Amino acid sequence: MIICKEAFLEGIPESLKEWDKITVPLEDAQKLITNGLPLNEKVYVTDPEFQSSVGEQLTKRGIKVEYVDYSISRDFGGSFRCTTQPLLRKNC
Repeated sequence: MIICKEAFLEGIPESLKEWDKITVPLEDAQKLITNGLPLNEKVYVTDPEFQSSVGEQLTKRGIKVEYVDYSISRDFGGSFRCTTQPLLRKNC
């Protein structure tokens, strides 16, 4: 989970406290660093601006990261999840 702890005014929900976390500062969260698109458990799409931070952390965890320039969309307050909408996935 990519998370900005500062954005949770009442703290991280109990159900998420044991999850593996990549913590990002509020400044990066405001750039929509947490708004990537997980395609499945092993592939994640994010903006190349975040390669040296979130991208490297995901790669260290065995996740393949694909980079797509979304800087213009982020300027308008949206990114991957906003423009694709979450998909319903069936368990395989």
